[in-house]
Amino acid sequence: MTQTKPPRRTQESRSAETRARLLEAAIQSLYSRGYSATTTMAVAADAKVSRGAMLHQFPTKVDMMLFVVESVYAEEMVLYREMLAAFDDPKERLLSLPEVMWKVLSRPEGVAVLEVLQGARSDEELNRRLKPLQIAIEKDSFIAVDMVAEAAGIPVPPVMKRLIVWSIRGLSVAELTAEEPGEMVKSVRLLRRLLSYGINETIEPEPAAGGFRVRGRIKPKETNP
Repeated sequence: MTQTKPPRRTQESRSAETRARLLEAAIQSLYSRGYSATTTMAVAADAKVSRGAMLHQFPTKVDMMLFVVESVYAEEMVLYREMLAAFDDPKERLLSLPEVMWKVLSRPEGVAVLEVLQGARSDEELNRRLKPLQIAIEKDSFIAVDMVAEAAGIPVPPVMKRLIVWSIRGLSVAELTAEEPGEMVKSVRLLRRLLSYGINETIEPEPAAGGFRVRGRIKPKETNP
């Protein structure tokens, strides 16, 4: 019997494999070392990729960081769709957002992205190139939340969306140094209650004070028969 040789990998497939290895190594480095200690050479060494191959894929650290943010966000959107699909009731699906976001954003990938966002404060080029990407990601994620909210027939104001996302991002970092693992979950559950409260109230800007005022929906008094 004649044995056929496996087809040779194309340059495109080899390049995709290299990028995947570098992405995994970059995420792990950001998660364990932080932004400042994550260099292209350190990532290349962790991924067992040559310096030349590394520079071919990502000429600069900023190129690599942008790829991390884009790739992780794409993966997160898939996870959100899969997790939210488990809820049949539209309102329960909406109220589950804080807990679903926690499961997604508290992963090493989520912490890695937060390291990149923090690193942009002191990296002028990263800040300049990351800003439009972050604006696009926020708009896209808000649209995704709006779809969930519309299915439940309950609008969620932008201020509530940002509160949940950035609270959970902060909690994901706090979890790394918490005395008791899982302690942050209590705060996530509180966010769920805040979301439930927020969608049942009217939240409006307060121009004079620069803050917000909450106007509740007043229920009619019950009368005894």
